[in-house]
Amino acid sequence: MPINYGDMNPLTMNFGAPRVTSPADIAEGQLSWQVTSELGNTVHVANTQSESLLVDAETSRQVIMLEYAISNKWNFLLEVPYIRHGGGSFDGFIEDFHNTLGFPAGPRKGRVKDAFTVSYHGNGMEPLVIDDVHSGLGDMSISLMRGLSGHWGDNLNIGLKMKFSTGSESNLTGSGTNDLAIWASASKEISPDLAHYLSLSAVSINGNGGLLTDIRNDEYAAASYGIGWRFNELVEFKLQLDARTAIFGASAVRSLGHSVALSIGGTLSLSSGYDLDIAVTEDIDVGTSPDVVFHMNLRRHYR
Repeated sequence: MPINYGDMNPLTMNFGAPRVTSPADIAEGQLSWQVTSELGNTVHVANTQSESLLVDAETSRQVIMLEYAISNKWNFLLEVPYIRHGGGSFDGFIEDFHNTLGFPAGPRKGRVKDAFTVSYHGNGMEPLVIDDVHSGLGDMSISLMRGLSGHWGDNLNIGLKMKFSTGSESNLTGSGTNDLAIWASASKEISPDLAHYLSLSAVSINGNGGLLTDIRNDEYAAASYGIGWRFNELVEFKLQLDARTAIFGASAVRSLGHSVALSIGGTLSLSSGYDLDIAVTEDIDVGTSPDVVFHMNLRRHYR
C-alpha cells in the first residue's frame, strides 16, 4: 500500500488529483475507512517582471475516506476533507529541522515566525490577498476503482474520480471548479520483503471560473513511484517520489509550476486490522511544493 500522498500547496491542493491509493482489500458489500491527517508548512516568495507571490502559511487537512465494495471488482470511495489555513506554530521547529538535516533555509530566513499571508499579483488579474485564518469543508469527491490482473504487477488498478466544488474558493478550502481525474496504479513484489509501485493520473479542470483561472491550465498530469521494505510483521519502511506537471502554466513563478516531492516513512501494522502510516514529505525540487508536510493515515480493513 503506497503512502496516501496529497498535494498541500495552498494554491494547488484542491484541483482534483487522485490520492495515491489502491482499492481496499474488502469483499462485496463490505465497508472500509481511512482517516488522514496532514500538516504542511510553506514559505514561498517570488517576484518577476509581471508577477509577485507570497505564500507564508501553515495548512492542515483532515480527510475521512469511506470505501464500499460494490462487487468483487469495483469499489466506491467517498472523500470528505476539512481544511484550515493559518499562521500555525511550527515555523521555528521547521527551521531547526532543516538546519539539523542541512537543508537550505530559503526565503524563511529573516521572516516573522508563524505569520500568515497568501497573495498573488500579476498578469492583469484582480489581486489575490488572504491574510485571515480560514477553515471549513473542502471539495468533496467520489471515486470508482477497479482491480485488474496484469502481467506487469501483482496488483493493477484503475480509477475514475469526480471532485465537486463544495469548499470555498475565496478561503482556499476549495478550487471553485469541478474536476475529473483518471488514474492507473500497479504494484509488484521484487522479493518476499521488498515491493515497488507506480501510479499515473490525468486531471481535467473545469475551465469556467475558479481560482486564478486566467493563468490556469485545463489539465495536468501526476505520477508517483515508491518502494516498500517489510522489516518485520509489524513494520514496513517506504520511500515515495511524487511529481506533477504545472497547474498554473501561464505563470513564470516557480512555486505555481510543476511539483516534485519525496516522502519518507512507513507503516505500523496494529492489532485488530488497523494500519498506521507515518511519513514526512520534503520538496526535493526546492520551491515547487511545501517546505515540509507531516502525514499520518489510519485505516481499517476486514481481511
